[in-house]
Amino acid sequence: LADRDVSMHLETTAAKKTTKIDMVVVGRAVYARVGSDHWTQGSRSNFEQSIADIIPALQPIRNPAYLSYVGVETIDKRKLVHLTALKTFPYIGADGQRGTYDSFDIWVEEDGTPVLTKGKISVVGAYGIEISGTSELRFSKFGGTIKIVAPKT
Repeated sequence: LADRDVSMHLETTAAKKTTKIDMVVVGRAVYARVGSDHWTQGSRSNFEQSIADIIPALQPIRNPAYLSYVGVETIDKRKLVHLTALKTFPYIGADGQRGTYDSFDIWVEEDGTPVLTKGKISVVGAYGIEISGTSELRFSKFGGTIKIVAPKT
């Protein structure tokens, strides 16, 4: 992600409340909004750690030693290879919190291009509070050429 333009949409759910967050990085500028609020603009250098924290969150996708073949499944009218985790393994959230994937499934194209991941997560948060939830990542245009455009603020 370093030195690249990025467009992300994140949805988190806690205590039955869903929060939607959008972030767009174009050049040296970062644009962010929560829900349908107005976009705010900041400097890329102020957000670089947040962007860097996303990379470890994606590491399980790159570690085939944890995965086992399930079969071919059709999702969104696409035939995808389904793999599942054989055991629990570390989870690192985009906010840097550490925990465990209690279950993890990934669907990829035949060439290994990721399309969808789903996992159940356990995290021990601040003051020892146990948090559990789910994670779902959908990839679009992975590895392809895209043009990221700054939103109107």
